Amino acid sequence: MSRVDIVLPELARYDAVGVHTRTLRDLLEAQGHDVSVVVERVGDLASKTGDPDGVDDVLLLSEWRADADLTILQHAIGSMAAEEIVRRQVEVVVNYHNVTPHEYFEFWDFEQVAGLRWGREQLLELAPITRVGIAVSEFNVRDLRAAGMGCVEVAPVLVDDAVLPAGGVLASPGGGGDGSKSKVTLLFVGRLAPNKCQQDLVSALAVLQRWRADVELVLVGSSSADVYEAALRDFAVELGVGDAVRFVGSVSSAELAGWYRRADVFVCLSEHEGFCVPLVEAMAWGVPVVAAAAAAVPETLGAAGVLLTDKSPVVVAAAVERVLIDAGLRDDLVRRGLARASELGPRAARERLREILTRRRRLVTLMESMTSCCFQNGEQTLTDNPATRDRFDSKRLFPAVR
Repeated sequence: MSRVDIVLPELARYDAVGVHTRTLRDLLEAQGHDVSVVVERVGDLASKTGDPDGVDDVLLLSEWRADADLTILQHAIGSMAAEEIVRRQVEVVVNYHNVTPHEYFEFWDFEQVAGLRWGREQLLELAPITRVGIAVSEFNVRDLRAAGMGCVEVAPVLVDDAVLPAGGVLASPGGGGDGSKSKVTLLFVGRLAPNKCQQDLVSALAVLQRWRADVELVLVGSSSADVYEAALRDFAVELGVGDAVRFVGSVSSAELAGWYRRADVFVCLSEHEGFCVPLVEAMAWGVPVVAAAAAAVPETLGAAGVLLTDKSPVVVAAAVERVLIDAGLRDDLVRRGLARASELGPRAARERLREILTRRRRLVTLMESMTSCCFQNGEQTLTDNPATRDRFDSKRLFPAVR
């Protein structure tokens, strides 16, 4: 039996990285390993004395001995957790969830900018001590390779079973939505954040309401920048759709499942996603997806949704309207979505991680170095990532409805 430490800044209850961490812990424990979760600070789930979800082996970073057989870092932003690993030169597996380019937050939150810059810089510092990088998408691989990590694997994010239907996907899809409700529901799930571009969803809603009055936009997710949320609310009012946009905030797994059951279309217009777990959740519930073809979204969605290269409000609204009125298209999207969700769902993702750990079992036992299986690619730099090359215009607020 090996001792494994999973290190991250904070273990949050409904955060994708938190869910992934808890599920990874369960997977490793099922393989017979002794697993501890090490956190920089105590979040809304973890506690030093235990918690209702069973995370009893939580240690504060200040108490961490760094003497486990294997250390896994969950990396999505700059942190003292990563800093401590670098300071101690602990050989590590970096489970990379993507660091959002800081340019998206320059107008909205300088503290976030600092954390995101730091996260990118830490990739370079982690590279020499990284045994293997595990990226949650091929899109994320480029960041790890650009930082100098030669040995890289890809495994999807571990999705929360509690959000999904029994069995992982909806057994008998009924076309989505709730026939008893009076409004058509457009749903997006994700933090209120500039890179997720909720302002574009509001703009599309304003156009769609010119064609049908019975439509609402539901935004599920906590705020990552208070100024951005305030601007979103004001923007919705200015466009005359303030009463049709529902800011739900953070919800429980059961409540989130309820919103997927209610949704008629899931719409994602994010400009930067490292994977986008809600796409998988929506497809698993039989909700058709309309999404902007940006970052990792095309990779995650595959051929299971309507991908848009133009996300201007009229184009988005027209695509959503087509899904709403074309039963054949809708049924095809639901069918493809269920199949794609099965490919990326918890069972498949666990099997992929299990396969990586089995094939690279020397990572867990640390019996010998794995450098022989690695290769280096020194041609790329962090600026090769289109998301960082094409800088976000911090002066632009929200586009006008066209």
